[in-house]
Amino acid sequence: MNKLKNIGISALAGSLISLSAAEAGGVSVSGSWELSYTNLNHEKVTGNKLGMNKNLSFGASGDVSDGGGVTWATTIGGSDALGLSSASMNINMLGIATLAYDSGTGGYGANAVDNIVPTAWEEIDYGLSTGITDVGAVSATKGSVHFSINAPKAGTGFSVSYAPRMNTGHQADGATGEGSGGAGVDVVIDFINYDSTLFGWRFGVAGEYLMPEMTCDRQKKDLAISNTQLHSCQGKKDEPYAGTMYTKLHIGPLHLGTQATFKNPQDNAVEGILNKRAIVGGAALVFGDTLSLSYGEAWDRYRYNNRNRASADGIYSHGTDDFLGSDFNEYETIRYRGWSAALNLGPLALKGTRNKVGGKGEGGSSAPKSHSEVNLSLAF
Repeated sequence: MNKLKNIGISALAGSLISLSAAEAGGVSVSGSWELSYTNLNHEKVTGNKLGMNKNLSFGASGDVSDGGGVTWATTIGGSDALGLSSASMNINMLGIATLAYDSGTGGYGANAVDNIVPTAWEEIDYGLSTGITDVGAVSATKGSVHFSINAPKAGTGFSVSYAPRMNTGHQADGATGEGSGGAGVDVVIDFINYDSTLFGWRFGVAGEYLMPEMTCDRQKKDLAISNTQLHSCQGKKDEPYAGTMYTKLHIGPLHLGTQATFKNPQDNAVEGILNKRAIVGGAALVFGDTLSLSYGEAWDRYRYNNRNRASADGIYSHGTDDFLGSDFNEYETIRYRGWSAALNLGPLALKGTRNKVGGKGEGGSSAPKSHSEVNLSLAF
């Protein structure tokens, strides 16, 4: 989830309490309040358009005797119950290698590069239930482990992430989580990652691989069942996988980025999705630490297992098509477009975004659906 560093105003900043000791390191508390006004597409019920978000962040850091450092961070979302939002523990080894445990920050692995297109505030699918295809499933799982190696100054690097159980929640010490079953791994390779005040360029690739405990193809091999019986399997056809290639460039105030992603969800259903292909592009103008503007577009193309899924006279026999429909029935394209703006006035920030999705996005007709929001935040 990429956002320009000097415009990430909604991130927790500042220091309320700072304690330090020669051996123990430092402890800090920071926080933010956000007030928003949200408007949805006219076909949806918006209800109360005003909302508030409150966050408290606790952090600690210290040096390791032989070099490097340790960082701990926890964010508490300010609902009435003050529930845990995210937590992480990071061991930095001499600034070259990093070992981290992450529970919800999403700042590691492929999830950190699932969409690197620059934005002034939010990405162009923000606020829409239909999201652009990405590769962030493994690293976004709470309770994932990450290891990375980065070349000093040059920024080239490699990282690998592992989730022992996909889609679990926050786990206390000694506890376990059920999740959706199976493990997952992702890999990120940055060939170029250089960033300075007036010039920067990043180019890399990432991929993810999921390992369900049982797949339909595995059942076929283990149980020697027929293709007709296999069609009734309710699990994944095989191990899902995805890959992405990304690049972004900034020259002075102009920031440009584009990314292409391919994903095979291994959907076994007759009318399920065979694969997804997404292309995202965008540009941002950044004027110091004060003002930024951005615009982006994306095309997400779905290919379905069944070419007759949208045909009124489609006839099926044991899960196979008696005739092949047109490409119109086999493929579907969802288009996104949106803009963001952010004005930073020290601890106070005013941000806004308007995003639209067309095609069958949001599960409706081809008419565009939208999400508009204005946000006022105060960080301390």
